[in-house]
Formats: sequence, structure tokens, C-alpha cells
Amino acid sequence: MSRYVAMRWMLVLLLLLPTAARAGEGRRWDEPRRLRLVQVPIVETTPRAIPDSEPVAPPVHPLWQRLLVEGGAGVGTGLAGALVGLGTYMLGSGVRLLEPGEDPTVLPFMLAGAAIGFPLGVWWGGELMMGDGSLLATFGGAAVGGLGAVGLWALSERSSPPLSGVLKGVAIPLPVVGSFLGYELSSGIRKKAKGLQLRPAVVLSSQHRALVLAGCF
Repeated sequence: MSRYVAMRWMLVLLLLLPTAARAGEGRRWDEPRRLRLVQVPIVETTPRAIPDSEPVAPPVHPLWQRLLVEGGAGVGTGLAGALVGLGTYMLGSGVRLLEPGEDPTVLPFMLAGAAIGFPLGVWWGGELMMGDGSLLATFGGAAVGGLGAVGLWALSERSSPPLSGVLKGVAIPLPVVGSFLGYELSSGIRKKAKGLQLRPAVVLSSQHRALVLAGCF
């Protein structure tokens, strides 16, 4: 009986030998298993730290360019103000706002409009040239120049030629010069006190989900 059982086990082993041989051909037992490298996209949930901003020199236009643009804007806005003064005079005359018998001239209305329009034009012209002047300082400079012009004009009336002509020639451009000085001086003081810090930084994750723009303008 035991001999018969042994023969049966020998037949089973013979039948399993081809299968084991094919398995051995597919992969050697002592061969190391190969690992597959799979690249997984890294998604940043938070943006990276941005370095501290560094002071950068502000853009500076030449003085003659600034004065040219400021002067052109001042003249244009001053003419518009003079037209507004003329329209105000005509409106007042048309609706009888003036007392009967009065005969006012249009010149004071036009001068008032031009006096308001010119400093305003100098201010927004300077802003176009990357200035940082104060509107109040621009009007203040024009007012101081206007007071100086009135004083010189009154003094010229008491003087004899040719001194009177010189005083009037100096008095006329004083409000214009005051507007320029008021804007330029206030712009220089503001820029020195505040400075300009500029360092924009853009941080993007691998999925383009984070966008950071940093800077002080």
C-alpha cells in the first residue's frame, strides 16, 4: 500500500515539473523586483513666503519735461476756467442777477476762472508726469504769487518809468511761478518722506491656483 502511495506522489511531481520550469523562465527567484517610479504632481496649498520689499528709486522725469507738461495743462485748464467765467457773466446778465444800472465788465469773471483753472491744470499735469504734489500747496503757491503780484502792481503805480514797467513785468508771471513752485516743492517733500517701495512677486502653484502680487506703489 505504501509503495502504491509513493508512486502516486512521484507522478504528481513529474506533472508539476513543466509548470515550475515555465515559472522559472518568467522571473528568476534571485532577481530583485523592479520598482516603478510614478511622478505625483505637488500641489501647493499655500503660497511661498515673499521677501521683504526693497526701496527702489522712483521714476524721475527731467525738470524741463515736467514744467512743459504742467505749463501746457495749466494754460489749457486756465482757458477753460476763463470760458466758465465768461459763461457765468453772460448767465448773470441774462437772468437779471445784477442790479439795474450796473455795468460790470467781463474781465474780473474771466480772470477769476483763469486763476482757479491754472493751478488746477498744473496739478493734474504734474500727476501725469509721476509727480506727487499737493493740490492745496499748488493753490497756495498761486495765491502767494497773486498777492505778490498785487503788491508789485500797486507799487508800480507809485513809481516812475522805467521802474514802474519793470515792476509790472515782474508782477504778471508771479502767480504762474507760485503754482509751479507750490507743486514741485510739495512733490519733492512727499517723495523724500514716503519714498517708493516696489517689488511685485507672483507665486503660482503647480495647478495655477495661487496668485500673489505684492508691492508698495
